[in-house]
Amino acid sequence: MNNILTHFRDNTKTYVWILRILVGSIFILSGASKLIDLWGFIYKIEQYLSTWGITEPRSIVFIGALCISSFEFIMGALLLVGSLKRSSAWSLLALMCVMLPFSLYVAVANPVDDCGCFGDFIKLSNTNTFLKNIIITIFLIYLSINNHKIKGIYNKYIQWVQIFIYISYAITISLIGYNTQPLIDFRGYKTGTNIYPSSNDNYEISFVYEKNGIQEHFNINNLPDSTWTFIERIENSRSKANNNLVITDEFGDDITSEVISDYGEQLLLLIPEIDRADISYTYLINDINQEINARGGNMIGLLSTNQHGIDYWKDISMANYDIYTIEDTDIKEIARGNIALVYLIDGKIQWKRTLSSINASLLQKDGDVFKALYINSHMQFLFITIIHIIALTLLILIDYFRIIVKHFLFRKPRKRV
Repeated sequence: MNNILTHFRDNTKTYVWILRILVGSIFILSGASKLIDLWGFIYKIEQYLSTWGITEPRSIVFIGALCISSFEFIMGALLLVGSLKRSSAWSLLALMCVMLPFSLYVAVANPVDDCGCFGDFIKLSNTNTFLKNIIITIFLIYLSINNHKIKGIYNKYIQWVQIFIYISYAITISLIGYNTQPLIDFRGYKTGTNIYPSSNDNYEISFVYEKNGIQEHFNINNLPDSTWTFIERIENSRSKANNNLVITDEFGDDITSEVISDYGEQLLLLIPEIDRADISYTYLINDINQEINARGGNMIGLLSTNQHGIDYWKDISMANYDIYTIEDTDIKEIARGNIALVYLIDGKIQWKRTLSSINASLLQKDGDVFKALYINSHMQFLFITIIHIIALTLLILIDYFRIIVKHFLFRKPRKRV
């Protein structure tokens, strides 16, 4: 036993750094995945609240979601680099003192299928989440005792600048995701996905030929010569073709393949909760509908409501486009926001945005309006991340440059013998 304790004492620095990197990375991943898709975290919180019969204004849920995810990300980042050594370890341990019993309750009562710890990025069962939290709590207890003993990367006097950079990053990626669309799409309907249900793009055709008793598979662009004998044609599913998407008419019939166009331009107007839709945007919606019609395309509305709700929306919005019913979970899976637009070409998603992120003046400008609304979100996320990494790196260089300057300016001269 003494040998084990001696071993841990002699290797404290190694274990502290290993746990800093491991635990810090977990909280960074947990916080960042929820910050990127803040809407998803809001929906998850509301899902929990609804199972308990609690209804809160979305503004309060938004603030709570932003604060929780930012806290996880910032404290995880501080722990990883060894800044605020006591505060970061103890703060995260305090968080786990809440999350550990909560995850036990979720594992036992199973109020939701997925805890939402990593948003839609990683799905964990409720039982695995509880086990994960047990391990993290044990690691944080060790860090709470020993973390302050080991020096971190940043010196104390510049750690406040480091915190400011983390806060800036958290706010930037979360607000872009909330006001436009998540910079990284963790869901099934990513840009480029073909949502036309019977699209041949979802199948890969191969041809089986035989020669000298040997059978081989060929594709349409690589067929063999006449010395081979054709055997059969095989269609292999290349992707799951989003068959879960179901659009229904007023009679409840599935009309997905009839209303989703596999040719030309189309806009999908998505409204998951009609009672939260801002009717002040109806003029912009109608202008966009006129624009897409003038280009030879069309727009359809997809609402999570019954026929009465559809009639209500048609009445207050003066809608001159067809409206159909779809499950709210499908709408939230396709795009985020109270009102969102999805632009399709030949049934493939080109871009998606919240309606509030579209400037009405753009419709008055020359050029391709819908092309101008495209955002390369992955490049945007990469740019924002690199800028903040550069800022953190410069902070380290400035700190070490100060140490070098201080060493040469204030070192004591050697006494001459």
